[in-house]
Amino acid sequence: MMKMPRKALVLAAGLGTRLRPLTHVFPKPLMPLWNLPLLEHVLRLLESWGVQEIVVNAHWMPETIEAWVKERRGTATITLSFEPEILGTGGALRPLRAFFGQEPFWMMNADIAAALKPEPLLKAFAASGSFAAAWLEPKKGPRTVEMDYAGRITCWKSPTPGVEHTFTFCGLQLLSPKIFDFLPASDFSSIVQAYQQAMEHNLFVHGATVTGSYWDDAGTVDAYRHIHAEVKKLARSKKCGGELYDAKTDRLPLKANTFFAVSSKASVPASVKGTDSIVLEGTTVVKGASLKGCVLAGGLLGGKQVNCIGVSAARVCDAPLLSALQAMGWAPEKVTAQFLGARGSDRSFWRLWNGTDSVIAIRYALTRAENARYSGHAALLAEAGVPVPAIRLDLPETQLLLLEDCGDDSLQQRMNQKRQTKDEQWYQSTVEALVRLHREGTRLVAERKIALEPAFDEALYAWEQRLFEEHLLKNRYGYEALPADVASELKQISQKLLKAKQVLLHRDFQSSNVLFKKEKPVLIDFQGMRLGAGAYDLASLLYDPYLKVSQALRKKMAAYYLKAFPENRDAVALLREGAVQRLVQALGAYGRLAHVGQKHFAQYILPALENLLEVADACELDALGGCVEELIAREKIRYEK
Repeated sequence: MMKMPRKALVLAAGLGTRLRPLTHVFPKPLMPLWNLPLLEHVLRLLESWGVQEIVVNAHWMPETIEAWVKERRGTATITLSFEPEILGTGGALRPLRAFFGQEPFWMMNADIAAALKPEPLLKAFAASGSFAAAWLEPKKGPRTVEMDYAGRITCWKSPTPGVEHTFTFCGLQLLSPKIFDFLPASDFSSIVQAYQQAMEHNLFVHGATVTGSYWDDAGTVDAYRHIHAEVKKLARSKKCGGELYDAKTDRLPLKANTFFAVSSKASVPASVKGTDSIVLEGTTVVKGASLKGCVLAGGLLGGKQVNCIGVSAARVCDAPLLSALQAMGWAPEKVTAQFLGARGSDRSFWRLWNGTDSVIAIRYALTRAENARYSGHAALLAEAGVPVPAIRLDLPETQLLLLEDCGDDSLQQRMNQKRQTKDEQWYQSTVEALVRLHREGTRLVAERKIALEPAFDEALYAWEQRLFEEHLLKNRYGYEALPADVASELKQISQKLLKAKQVLLHRDFQSSNVLFKKEKPVLIDFQGMRLGAGAYDLASLLYDPYLKVSQALRKKMAAYYLKAFPENRDAVALLREGAVQRLVQALGAYGRLAHVGQKHFAQYILPALENLLEVADACELDALGGCVEELIAREKIRYEK
């Protein structure tokens, strides 16, 4: 057996984008795993193998990594290699040729959890002709690496990942200085490029699977939580990897099947209950709070939190948002911020906590005029008796709005969680809110001459139908154009809707835009209000592709709408026609969003098509029905693939 390598390179330059916003507080290698940074676990492993000199490369938050390295005390000498521009796994090696000299060396990722003995890798290295060995995992991960029966890695990006004889590269390799002869001349490169060049000279990396080892990747927030749970489970069963667990950090006993990891530098009273949650340094949790599936890295919050990924607002919020917090009297360093994502219409959303008080912050662009109308519309709807979030702070000069936080308990969530024992009650209260919008909202808009988005007219209906044609029929299914007979039927639908009583419409009245607060509905996302046929909103609710609404419930709610607002019989009489138009619009939007990267919208295409077929048949739209039947068949084939 060869002597143990004395030197190593630890790769710590990644941006950690999939772990954001946590990596705005900690660089990914310094994310704690059971009270010790991932990087510390890696360095201790290498030191236990006799490594004496280690280079750590850095790019994201390098000053934080540098300060941590200076404070660290271990047996190996640590040197930092700063990369102003990320060089990649191959480029990181190029400037270190003199450092490694003529001896084999380790190269290891800093963002993994690992426990193993090095001997299998040493044996694989010898089998490769002392060229290179890589640690491979046969079961977990993407399994994109192919290895032949001689142990040689023949492909690093398998066209058939996950099949027999595919493996996951674990981010640990043992390399000969020969590798420098095959590195590309460019500044940025991957080590795989060097391996592929070496293969042309009959030099192969040999893979090593290590029995009784532990590996996992901390690349996402879900993975980060999972590693904590897995390591505790291994500690409970006294298996490899369990040594990474720290009982002092866990508020729950080892025998518990869940965990509550709390940093010694966090303020978390004993009364706080935690399940599968991690509280990192700099965080203060209010007495009596409960956490489930949370990862917190700064700020102050309380209450009942589920799946909250929160960080200090001072670390992630931009200047306008920080100014807004100060205008609220909130100290940014004591506020916990959770990014809720960017959504349509050039808007992004944050949830901000100051202890038990919280608000929703909306950053918007003026590329769409409707974005600036939210505050005024909210005031008008509240006056009309329509339940909407209260405005906490309106800052139009910086395109920023702070709203009452009404939670996440939407009608969509309630129905999809199969808590449907009160579905009729939920829908009835929602229809009551819709009636107030259609009746009282319409009256106030007329009296005050409120500026709205352009009313539904022939051109707008036609635009929605073109959305369906362009983004669903053409882009998704390869049609050349919307069939002429289908276009004719859709025009008939729009003509009927134009003749109906015109009322103030929400415009996106689906279940996701109805929240429940203390069992009362609250409407959101109404900035696109305009005049149109009430059937459009009612159909948006009752033929919503986001969930399954029974025929019986649809019938009851249509009757309830009519009883509450008999002056608008058109909304019920044209319900199916409204559903045709709304579903055509929604399908076009789903096709577009799925195409530009928001792939989760694709899951609603088939339910929307099935709803559209139902109403097309009911309206005796034979051409549309035939077209939709074909689309359903094509969509099912896509699912099978």
